[in-house]
Amino acid sequence: MKSIQALWASVMVILGLCTYLLFSKQEKIAYVESTRIFQDYKGAKFERDKLESRRKEFKLKIDTLSREVREAIIHYDGQSDSKTKQLIQFKEKQLDDYRRSVEQTLHTEESAAMSKVAAELNAFLKDYGKRNNYKFIFIASSSGTIAYAAEGTNVTEDVLKEINGK
Repeated sequence: MKSIQALWASVMVILGLCTYLLFSKQEKIAYVESTRIFQDYKGAKFERDKLESRRKEFKLKIDTLSREVREAIIHYDGQSDSKTKQLIQFKEKQLDDYRRSVEQTLHTEESAAMSKVAAELNAFLKDYGKRNNYKFIFIASSSGTIAYAAEGTNVTEDVLKEINGK
């Protein structure tokens, strides 16, 4: 009788231990809102501000060149010699070439900046996921990559607080 009770007690302890292990290792899954992360992350804001500063700097240069072209047109208006027309065409071409160059430079700088921000965020999310025992952290985009998520699985606010606190 005592051996049956001891056997039952052992079975109950083993079942309890298995249940504990099964439910204590709950796999956590979460997601972050990519739009909010890129808008509210201080590192992304810093990069956007740098790019905006560069845009303003280039705009001033383009405005100066545009003014020079307009002034050349006004100054030489009515003159029909070919050298004058060539000078104006040359200035206009310089302005167009500079605009294209600026657009390409800004595009390249923006791509590099956003790649840098994405790499920082990915590294942070990897570390965040490990520290908080997440099996997955998904990225929800505005195009609707996550159709449904249970309440409490959106960790965007926590991520922003932690990454901006650094």
